[in-house]
Amino acid sequence: MTEGTNMAVTATPGGGTIVMDLQGRLHTLAGSGGNARPFGDPLLDPFWPRLSPDGRDVAVQSFADGMFHIWTVSLRTGAARQLTQGEYDDLQPAWSPDGSKIAFSSTREGSGDIWTVDVRTGRLDRITTAGAQETQPTWSPDGKSIAYVRSNVIESIDLATGAVKTLVAARPGTVAAPSWSPDGGKIAFLRSETGARRLKVASTPDREQAVGDLTDVYPFPPAWLSAEEILYAGNGKVVVSKAADGQTRQVPFSATFVLNRPVYERKEYDFDSSRRRPVRGIVGPALSPDGRTVLYKALNDLWVQPVSSHGHGHGHGHGQARKLTDDHFYEIDAVWSRDGKKIAYASDKAGTMDIWVREVANGKERRVTSLAGAEIAPAWSPDGRRLAFQNQGGKTFVVSADGGDPAEVLGTRSAPGRPSWSADGRTLALSVSSASRNQIELVNVEAKTSKVVEPAPWRSISVRGDDGPAWSPDGRWFAFIMETTLWVLPVNPDGTPAGKARQLTHKPSDAPSWSGDSKTLLYLENGELRTISRDGGRSRSIETGVDYSPAQPKGRVVIHAGKMWDGKSESLRENVDITVVGNRIQDVRPHRPGPHPRGWKVIDASDRTVLPGLIDIHYHQQLQSKFYGDRQGRLLLSYGITTTRSTGDQAYRAVEDREAAQAGARIGPRHFLTGEMLEGSRLSWDFARPVMNERQLDLEFSRAKALDFDLMKTYMRFPHRLQAEVAQRGHRLGIPTTSHYLHPGIAFGVDQQEHLSGPTRWGFGFSRNASQGVMYEDVVKLFGQGGFPLTTTMFASSALLADDPGMVEDPRIKSLYTGWEQDILVGELKCAQGTGPCGSLSGNAVAAERAVAQLKKVLAAGGTVLAGTDGPLDNPAVSLHLNLRSMVKYGIAPFKALQSATVLNARALGIEHDLGSVERGKLADLMFVEGDPLADIGTLANVRGVMTNGALHDVPDLLEPFSGERQAPASPTKLVAPEPSEADHTH
Repeated sequence: MTEGTNMAVTATPGGGTIVMDLQGRLHTLAGSGGNARPFGDPLLDPFWPRLSPDGRDVAVQSFADGMFHIWTVSLRTGAARQLTQGEYDDLQPAWSPDGSKIAFSSTREGSGDIWTVDVRTGRLDRITTAGAQETQPTWSPDGKSIAYVRSNVIESIDLATGAVKTLVAARPGTVAAPSWSPDGGKIAFLRSETGARRLKVASTPDREQAVGDLTDVYPFPPAWLSAEEILYAGNGKVVVSKAADGQTRQVPFSATFVLNRPVYERKEYDFDSSRRRPVRGIVGPALSPDGRTVLYKALNDLWVQPVSSHGHGHGHGHGQARKLTDDHFYEIDAVWSRDGKKIAYASDKAGTMDIWVREVANGKERRVTSLAGAEIAPAWSPDGRRLAFQNQGGKTFVVSADGGDPAEVLGTRSAPGRPSWSADGRTLALSVSSASRNQIELVNVEAKTSKVVEPAPWRSISVRGDDGPAWSPDGRWFAFIMETTLWVLPVNPDGTPAGKARQLTHKPSDAPSWSGDSKTLLYLENGELRTISRDGGRSRSIETGVDYSPAQPKGRVVIHAGKMWDGKSESLRENVDITVVGNRIQDVRPHRPGPHPRGWKVIDASDRTVLPGLIDIHYHQQLQSKFYGDRQGRLLLSYGITTTRSTGDQAYRAVEDREAAQAGARIGPRHFLTGEMLEGSRLSWDFARPVMNERQLDLEFSRAKALDFDLMKTYMRFPHRLQAEVAQRGHRLGIPTTSHYLHPGIAFGVDQQEHLSGPTRWGFGFSRNASQGVMYEDVVKLFGQGGFPLTTTMFASSALLADDPGMVEDPRIKSLYTGWEQDILVGELKCAQGTGPCGSLSGNAVAAERAVAQLKKVLAAGGTVLAGTDGPLDNPAVSLHLNLRSMVKYGIAPFKALQSATVLNARALGIEHDLGSVERGKLADLMFVEGDPLADIGTLANVRGVMTNGALHDVPDLLEPFSGERQAPASPTKLVAPEPSEADHTH
C-alpha cells in the first residue's frame, strides 16, 4: 500500500528517519521516503507516536494492558517499556527538550489535566489543576512551558510560575494537535472548519495562516524538521511543507501487510429436526420467599418451578414446571411479593408494556400502570404496598400496588438495571453507568436524592439488567454478578458498603435472587438453575423439566409467482412455481397451470414478486425487546426481514427469543445470536460485559458453548491480545468473531468488521478506517484483498426519507412502531427535509453519498459489503430498506445491493447452503412484494407477505393484534396449565 488512513508521523532531529503509525503498527521510513518497515510488538496498539530528542525511543500511548498508558519503544530493538499504570487513561505523550520527562494528559484527578512522568524514575507530577479539560500537550523548546488544548483555545502554562497565557485564540472551527516550533516563536496546529481539517501556523494568538493544500490533515501533532519545515500526514500522503510559503513536497512510501486469514470448519445447524431439546433461555428467575418455587420466563411465557423438581421430562408428572401464562403476549420481569401471595410482571397484553399484579391463590389480575410508553422491571416494596418500576426512557418510578399516579424518584439513566428495595423500604438500589463502569446507585425514595457506590474498587457489575444488585430481604447484603461470577457484598441499611465483596461461585453465573430468609441465592449457570447458600457452602442444581421441539410444518405448498428473483441472477424470472414441502423448497420450475395433487395448498402470487427473505446482519434484537414486546418480531417480518443476527445482546434474553421463535411460541424472524459484547474494564452499553483477563475469558467461552452462541463480538476497549484469543477460541467452536477494528484483527483471524467507521476506543471522532468519512488505499486494500466483509450500518441513510415521506404513514409504522419510535421517525423525516432539528444519529444526503462512495471502493477492490442496520438504534426494519436505497441511489447496482441483504449475509452466517436464495433444497424463507426491486429498489418495501420456515404470514395478520386498542383477556389464565396435547410444541 502507498497511502495511509489517519496515520501519524514523527521524525528524528533533522528528519533523517520518520516513524509512522500505519494501521496500528509502528514503521520506520527514511526521511526521503521508500519502503516503510514495521518494528515493535504487533499487538502493542500504539497511538500518538513522538520521537525522543536523541532519536532513540518513540513515546506512545498504548492500550496493551487494557487502559491507555504511556510507553516507550526502542527504535533499535523494538522493545517496549511501560512508564505509567493504574486505572486511568494517560494520553498524548510529548517529550521534554532534554528527553528526561514526558508530558501527557490524564484523567487521574478528574476531567483531564496535563501531567509529566520522569522517564528514568517514573515520578509523576500534575501540571494543570484548572478543573477544565486540558489535552494534547507540547513542550516549549526551552523546556520552561507546556502548551495544550483547552476547549477551542491553545494555552501554555509556565512551569515555574503557573502563569497561563493564550497562544491561539478561539475562533470558528476546532483546534487540535499543537506543536511548538524549534525557535519557540510559532505554534503549528490543526483547525477543523467547514468539512476540512487544515494545517495552520500561528505566531500570535490572533494571527494564523494555512500551510499547504491538504484538506484532510490527520489529527496528530505535526513534527518540525527545522525552523521552517513541517512534517505531517493527510489525504493519504506523508508531506513536508514550509511554514513561510506553504511549499509542499511529498515523502513517498510503500508498506506491506501480511494477513493470516482464518480457515476453519463452521458450526453446523439442524434446521429440519423436531427433536426435543431442553430450554436454556431462562430469563429473570426469581426465588419465592419460602425458597420452594422459582418463577421465570421461557418460551414466551411465565413458568413456576418447584425447587424440589428432579429429573427431566416433557412437563408431565409431579413437581415439574408449569405455565403461569399461556398466550402469545410478551411477559417479562416477574417478581414475587415479600409474602409470596402476589406476583408482579410486565406485559403488552393491553397494547403497550404495563405492570400487572396477579394473586397466586386464585389467578386474579389487575393492571397497575397504563402510561403512554412502556413500564417494565417491577419491584415490590417490603410491605407490599408499593411497586417500583422503570420506563423506556430509563426513569425510575414508584406507584401504589393498587394503581394510581406514579411518582418519579430517579431521572433518566442509560439502560439502568432492575431496582431492588432496602429492608426498611426507604431506598432503591440499581445498577447504572457511572464513570464508564456499572456501579450501584442508591436512591432515597422520599427525598428523591441518590448517590453511587462501587461494587468493588474499579470494578463493574457484569451487566446492567438482571445481574443485580439484588438486596437481601434482611437488608444486610447485595448479591450481584461481577467478573462473570456471583458475589455478595455486606451493606448498611442505606446500601452503603459495610465491607468487601466476597466471591461465591467460580463458574459462569447470572441473574441472582434471594430466598425470604436471606440465606439462599438462586442464579443461572450456563442455562441451568442453581441455588447456593449465602456463605457459599451448599450448592445444588434445579432441573426445570422444560423442553421444546422446533415447529416444523408438514404441508405441501405450491407458490405461483408472477415474478421471482432467486438471489443470484441479475434479472427476474417470470411465471414460476415454487414447490415447498415442509420447511424447504422442493422445486423451482416454470408455472404449470392446472390442478395440483390433492391436499396441496396453492398460494396465488401471480401479481407479486417472490424473493429470498432479507437478512439484517447487525441487529441488537434484545436492546429494546422489553419495550417493544410482541411488536418487534411482527415488525421485522412485515418488512420482509426473515433473519437477524445479533451483534451484542443480553444473552439469556437472546436465547429465549431464539427458542421461542423456533418453538412457534413467538412470531418473529430466525435469530442468530451472541451474548453481551466482550469489553474491557471500561464500558457504556448495558449489553457489554467487562472482561478482565484470560481466566474470565475461560468463563465466557464456557457460557458461549453452553448457550450455543453463533458469534463472538468484541467491543471498543477490548485489548487486541485478548481479541486474538477470542478469534482462535471462537473458531474452535465453529463461530466467527467481529469487531469495530480492521487491523490488526484482520491479521490474526478476526472474521469481519461492523460499521465503516463506528465508535472505537479513541471515541466517535477517530477511526483508522476513515478520515472525515473517507478511506484511503490502505483500508481499501485490506478490505478488498483480505476477505474481510464490512457491514453497512449507514445511519445517514435516513436522509432518504425525504424521497419517500409516505414511509412514516405506512400502516406497519402506525401499528407496530411504538409511540416514541414513531416520534423519532417523524423527527428523522423533518431532519431529512430540512424542516426540523437533526439528532446525533440523523443522516444527511452528503454523508450518505460519501458512505456509499467508500462502499463502492471496497466492492471495486474485490471486497464484500453486508447489509446491516444497528437497529433498533437506527429505525427498526425501515433502516434496512433505507440502507439498500442509499446504495442504489448513489451508484451500486440494485442486484448487488439486494445480494448484500440475502445471499452474502447467508454466506457470512455460514448457512449459504440453507438460506439467502430461492433454490431447490433451501429453507422456505421468502418475501412477497408488489413491484420489481431490480428496477426500483423502493418497491422492496411493498411487502405483502412473508414465509418463514415454510409458514406463511400475511402482513395484515401481522398487524392485526396492534391495529386497534388491544384488550386484555376477559378471564385470567389458570395458574396450573392444562395437560398439553400431542400437537403442542412447548411443554
